[in-house]
Amino acid sequence: MPEAQSPVITPRGMKIEPSAGAPFEAVRVAKSVLHTCRFAALATIDPLSGYPYTTVTNIAIEPDGTPFFFAARLTLHARNIEADNRISLTLAPFGKGDALTEPRLTLVGQAVLIGPEEMETAKAAYLARYPKSKLYLALPDTLLFRLKVEGVQINGGPARNASNITPSDIRTELSGAEDLVSAARDEISRLNAIKGEASRLATLAGKKAGTWKITSIDPDGIDLAASSDLARLWFSDRVETLNQLAKALNQDTN
Repeated sequence: MPEAQSPVITPRGMKIEPSAGAPFEAVRVAKSVLHTCRFAALATIDPLSGYPYTTVTNIAIEPDGTPFFFAARLTLHARNIEADNRISLTLAPFGKGDALTEPRLTLVGQAVLIGPEEMETAKAAYLARYPKSKLYLALPDTLLFRLKVEGVQINGGPARNASNITPSDIRTELSGAEDLVSAARDEISRLNAIKGEASRLATLAGKKAGTWKITSIDPDGIDLAASSDLARLWFSDRVETLNQLAKALNQDTN
């Protein structure tokens, strides 16, 4: 029988009574933070001192919910990852007042370099989310890393903690939705070409109308981006085909 693997986030040494905290939907909050935060604190390990080194980066999301980020090869965090690929990302709505009253999501795992065969797709997804990134994605030392998540911690704000959710809880299952995933890029272009459609979907997601663009579609929902904001529209039911997508969007209208 294989030996149980130790958690990458060591549990607290004290028992916390769940009833003492305020209830919240930990998985939904975690997934919402993952899909709607523009920035993350990226912590790497300095190979000589052993101290943590933290910087701030943009986060993009793959269809299955895997976060990935940019790094220039000359940066300190890229050097650190090359020596030891264990990292941590903390996502939070920076710039929205008191950070301790807002949900914060910490992901721990291994940074994996995105290879040349996937680079075009990854760059397109990143660029859709951050249009100004074309200034640095064209650099000759551009690297993109995805995080293989091994540990998750969500803090929903005061008295809202959940340490029992797992990496699979925040992942989007793509099995059975191959038709939707393969057609997503063309469908995104089609929907973005419809005047006001992206703005309509953003308002359904609770945002103000404006200049929005759909950036990704997956079985659980649609991600949208404006110049300084992100939105996530969750489907009421899982969507696996374009026909189901059309019905879901029509139902949202009604």
